[in-house]
Amino acid sequence: MQTISSNRETFEGLVGTAGLLAAAGLWERAAVQAQLAARFAWTDHTGYFGHQGLEEVLGKLRSSIAQPPPALPGKAARRLVVHVATQLYGTGGHTQSIAHWIRQDPDSRHQLVVTRQGSTECPAKIAACLASRRDLLLLDRRPGGLIKRAAALRRIIVAADVVIVHAHPHDVVPSLALGVPGAPPAVYVNHADHVFWQGTSAAAIVLCLRASGRDLTVHRRGVNAERCLVANRPLELAPAPSAEELPKPAAARISWGVAEKDFVVVSAAAGSKYDPVGPDSLIDLFRSFLLRRPTARLLVAGPSPTGAWADAAAATGGRIRAVGRLANITTLLSIADAYVDSFPFASLTSMLEAGAHGLPLVTFRGHPAECAVLGSDSPGLEDLLLAPSTPAGFVSALTELADSGSTRTARGAATRKAIVEGHSPSAWRKTAELVYTEAALARTARVAPSPTPWGEGPLDRLVGLVQQETGFAGLDAAWADIMPFLGTSQRIKQWAAWRKSPHMGLSQLVPDPSRAWVSDARRRLIQFS
Repeated sequence: MQTISSNRETFEGLVGTAGLLAAAGLWERAAVQAQLAARFAWTDHTGYFGHQGLEEVLGKLRSSIAQPPPALPGKAARRLVVHVATQLYGTGGHTQSIAHWIRQDPDSRHQLVVTRQGSTECPAKIAACLASRRDLLLLDRRPGGLIKRAAALRRIIVAADVVIVHAHPHDVVPSLALGVPGAPPAVYVNHADHVFWQGTSAAAIVLCLRASGRDLTVHRRGVNAERCLVANRPLELAPAPSAEELPKPAAARISWGVAEKDFVVVSAAAGSKYDPVGPDSLIDLFRSFLLRRPTARLLVAGPSPTGAWADAAAATGGRIRAVGRLANITTLLSIADAYVDSFPFASLTSMLEAGAHGLPLVTFRGHPAECAVLGSDSPGLEDLLLAPSTPAGFVSALTELADSGSTRTARGAATRKAIVEGHSPSAWRKTAELVYTEAALARTARVAPSPTPWGEGPLDRLVGLVQQETGFAGLDAAWADIMPFLGTSQRIKQWAAWRKSPHMGLSQLVPDPSRAWVSDARRRLIQFS
């Protein structure tokens, strides 16, 4: 495993090369090199969550792009909001967030620009929420590399009132297009608040989705607190079903193999979020609770019932059980008495969905204090979450809920009320108006790259451990990602150097725009065959 220090050395070498290329006026090569550096830092923790030197290189590249003529004067009928994303998916938090934002802000006109959709088809739910098909623009369907995409984006946004950036952490196209005099203010959504991302020098406002994300942005990304807003993300939480819509409680419990007297705890998240990286795991924590409450059960949606989960099921007589991925967890939530957040890595959206069903929520904060961003916190919920920080506290919190049905009911009802009110369409419209107002006030402010502290403390080590398990880490993976942007001779040279990497395939030899065109042509052939 690479160390944080060695990753830092690699990263700073990549940034240094980007700076030399920019100083020589080799703008496209410098942009690709900057994206390579950011891609590596995103997936191989370098001890940085933002980097002043990289932002300075991006500033030089930004200034090399010609500013288009200003929009024709005249008052538009509605505010124009342009959203920018790197890639859209059928599932995934930021795609859902974009769709919800647009639907819940009908008073504005919305456009969506995607910088690198690639072979993935745009989900129908995105097209459905836009007023016109012309409001969805795919930059990788046009010729040219990163600089040309940034120039195209700058032309598209010239008439916008505000730009909302939902891009991947390494995507430099929005950073190159925004943050210049005459451009509309940019709001960067801090949806990846626990990893490195670039673009702070282009952001008029950073929209943080929780206090822990704001704190990390201020202390480790070099963003002034005045430029940070904390607000709930736009969500469309399904209301808790009525008693008439669900199976009778006894029947539902029987279908899950649960007795009526059992105290049922539910959790739901991707399996990787439960993989331990320290001394504690959710399995071990709950086994300690079972010693006090042998009739309790933990049902976890997401992980496969194999490995450690199979061992836990065998050791506890099935009282700890992974049930795999579920298309709909409503029935599972309906039999639960309490919900426990995933650990060691939180899943805030899943927890909010459980709270909207009226369940009391427990999130274990067993990490050191500086690692708060790896846990769950959300505006309006801090006083309602049970958030023990020790194994004994975890057992005590669940014991309290198991012993008192009235406590469960009261806390669950208060949690549901706070979540529904905080994420209602009217609440989001107020949040959106605040975002737009703050962005307009920051429009003329010049953002200079600020110092970005380096660290290798507990948070850095935990983030590094997680990234090593994702399958996307390594300098070879970063090269594979940016290789289609290289010139022909460079592309062949780098492909030959990395050809033995599992991340490298023949598709890396195809220029990026051609990859998009080929995938579109293949899709059309399938449709008409």
